[in-house]
Amino acid sequence: MASKKVKAVQVKGEEAEQLIEEYLVAQYRPFAINDIIQNLHNKVSKTGAQKALESLEAQERIITKTFGKVVIYACKEQELAVAEDIDMEKYTLQFLSELRSELNEVEKDKNAVMEAWHKCLKEPSNEELVRIIKNNEETTKTLEKELQALEAKWDPANEEAINQMVQTGDFLGKELRKRSRYLKRLISLIKDTIRPTNMTELLESIGCEYRS
Repeated sequence: MASKKVKAVQVKGEEAEQLIEEYLVAQYRPFAINDIIQNLHNKVSKTGAQKALESLEAQERIITKTFGKVVIYACKEQELAVAEDIDMEKYTLQFLSELRSELNEVEKDKNAVMEAWHKCLKEPSNEELVRIIKNNEETTKTLEKELQALEAKWDPANEEAINQMVQTGDFLGKELRKRSRYLKRLISLIKDTIRPTNMTELLESIGCEYRS
């Protein structure tokens, strides 16, 4: 048989006031009532918390601020706890500003070092570099052997044939471009004189395959 869940004991009255006040002082930030109840894990009911907060406000132990329908509660301003060996007169606005500037410079230096560190981590290790160099050397040797084999099989007579093929290709390319211009002019002339309703069908009917 499953055990029954034990309901948390909720405090009331002065205990609730003390609990809420201690919480607000410890957090040193404003809260709405629902946040206070939730953060205290329902140790105080909403009704009990409302009464405790109203009592604390009446005793001027806390401060409140209303935003529309929401009331925000916070502890009163607390004196800053400072170690005995710290001279507060030294910490002027100018001195704090200088410390802030120094901190920004340190942050920049830290970021630069971190960036360099991450780049180093991306670089291959010494063992990896040795392996890469070895692979590249083997690839170079293989390519050199293949190049030597091609040079050994090279027939000077092939060079003349290749040159002729290149020249023929250039000539055919020029002729093709020239005839293409002629064809465009002819089609333009047909359009101006015959004025066909469908130029594509007309060209196909005379056996001309043309793509503009």
